[in-house]
Amino acid sequence: MIENIIEVTTLDGTMPVHVFQPKTKGPHPIVIFYFDVFGIRNELKDMCRRLCNKGYYTVLPSLFYRMGNPSYAPEEFFSGNLGLEETDPLYPMNLNLSTTNAMVVMDTGALLQHLAKEEPEANANKIGTIGTCMGGRHALFAAAAHPDHVLAFASIHGGKLVTDTPDSPHLTLSKLKAEAYFGWADQDANAIEEHLEIYKTELARNNISHRIDFMEGALHGYFFPQRPTHYNAEAAKKSWNAVHELFARQLNTNKP
Repeated sequence: MIENIIEVTTLDGTMPVHVFQPKTKGPHPIVIFYFDVFGIRNELKDMCRRLCNKGYYTVLPSLFYRMGNPSYAPEEFFSGNLGLEETDPLYPMNLNLSTTNAMVVMDTGALLQHLAKEEPEANANKIGTIGTCMGGRHALFAAAAHPDHVLAFASIHGGKLVTDTPDSPHLTLSKLKAEAYFGWADQDANAIEEHLEIYKTELARNNISHRIDFMEGALHGYFFPQRPTHYNAEAAKKSWNAVHELFARQLNTNKP
């Protein structure tokens, strides 16, 4: 595996992107990993390495570049030792709100343009997206914005998947061509069962190939092994297996 950081020029500045590239000859299918409110850290890099080991040119964009690329240890947040006031613009929840869906769509477009032109080992015609928490909706938006290139996406305990705003993520489903996966925690205040029913209805109405795993007894954050108060090993394993199967099916290098 080859790891490095590339810099992608966007309309708002320069976005660092962590790259995890297989050593075998490419071009390799791309997987874009969209992070949660805590930014880039080792546990996310380990997840990207896990995907890279399956043969994917995996990229982890720092979507907080407009704010100086902050990142935090989740355990410090949950223990109250983060050292930031809740009103601080760099407080994780505020970073979530200030990183708009439109920004992510724009940043993703710049990233894909860069990969297609500058990274010969990356196959920009075969892309999968995956995101956790806020990244779940970003993975969906990326798939909707680039339907001819993003062939699969996965949302893992995605946050704010249904809102009362004109850019609610569920309204993008009609634009999808990608196969979809949702890992849905049943104890998640930001992804209630009413929202799950909306997704079931819209996915079926738009004839989108999909799988939804409703994780009983799982909390928001069940995917993260370094978050012992939230981690659910059984649910995480189920989602990982589903993601690997999804990407293998849609991003297979032999698939035309």
